[in-house]
Amino acid sequence: MKYYVDFITKKATDRLTAFEKIKMIIRLVRQNRVLILESGLTSEEQAELIKQTMMVIDFDNFIGVEFFNWNRGPTESRRFFKKLPQTNDAKYTVVAPSAAVQVIENSEDLLSIELEPKSAG
Repeated sequence: MKYYVDFITKKATDRLTAFEKIKMIIRLVRQNRVLILESGLTSEEQAELIKQTMMVIDFDNFIGVEFFNWNRGPTESRRFFKKLPQTNDAKYTVVAPSAAVQVIENSEDLLSIELEPKSAG
């Protein structure tokens, strides 16, 4: 399976409401896209992404999203079922299909992700 990487500018997401941004993210990730959001996601948007993702999970085709906040100091990857951090909003957020990513390194200076197609089930 092919995956594509999309860089989405702050200007593009600033034109959207939080709800529209979340819907766009889910739509694109379901199309096998790895998104790099310049503006990141607020804590409220992260919570809404988790909620909306859980509503569209299809274990045969779409098992969910992984998202990673970067440039906010040391942090571990945030899967949709983990407790959200209570820190400042991220400068960048990477959102990808759960079945596609494996974190190689997630530090203050580097986020390295391997795209690794896995079976959805």
